[in-house]
Amino acid sequence: MKRSRMLVVVLALLLMTLIPVLASAQSPEKTGSFIIRNRNAPGNPLAGAGIAKATQQLDTAKPVPQAALPSGVAQLLGPAPNTRVGTLLNYKEGFEQVWPFFPEWVSYDADGPYNGEYCWGQNDFISFKGDMSIWPAAGCWDGVDPTYYYYPNDTNSWTDYVMSTMGARKANVNFRYWNQSEYGWDYFYWCASVDYWTWYCDYHTGDTGKWRKGRIDLRNVPGYGSMLNEPAVFIAFGFTSDSIITDDGPFVDDVRFLLWD
Repeated sequence: MKRSRMLVVVLALLLMTLIPVLASAQSPEKTGSFIIRNRNAPGNPLAGAGIAKATQQLDTAKPVPQAALPSGVAQLLGPAPNTRVGTLLNYKEGFEQVWPFFPEWVSYDADGPYNGEYCWGQNDFISFKGDMSIWPAAGCWDGVDPTYYYYPNDTNSWTDYVMSTMGARKANVNFRYWNQSEYGWDYFYWCASVDYWTWYCDYHTGDTGKWRKGRIDLRNVPGYGSMLNEPAVFIAFGFTSDSIITDDGPFVDDVRFLLWD
């Protein structure tokens, strides 16, 4: 009797140790880097259909779809906002106030109203700090609340921020993200560009399971190098999904832009 009880206890403990392993096996994820050249090039409707001609993969990750330029992009190429305090830019965005605010931030649906007009917007479903974060289908004309809806099929949502790195010796963009998307098909991106044409991006697909740290080091952008001493540097968060299977998607919070001279 004692031996059988001991066996039950051992089996229960073994099962408990296997639960995290099984959960992780059921929730794959992947990160990687790639280059998008010209976001208004014809997009790849499905990530698995092959690498789009305007996309250069920087590793062996699965192909990823492209995005398109928003209308009125020329307006973004004007002078960047002057938010320096002495020799330091230390701008933190927690999305607790009215957002987005033009011209520093823009949020848009890259394919317009074709599949419904959804873009990044504020929500209070989940946040890293405070009450709010941003989510790729909460804004624009057809925006929905992630408390009640998953992200839509065929999402092509982007938000961009512009700043100057003139005179900076160091420049980082730090942020937190939480993502639960269809692995290998639906992608969350963070990118940087100096010309609004060629974008140097990292991505995540799958399930983070928790809030993660994200970072763009503008001294050493993969595939490009230094984006310091530029009159305008564009930072983008994006999300694209295919035509089937949706989930909670990516949430972004606690974004901080730091420049040192």
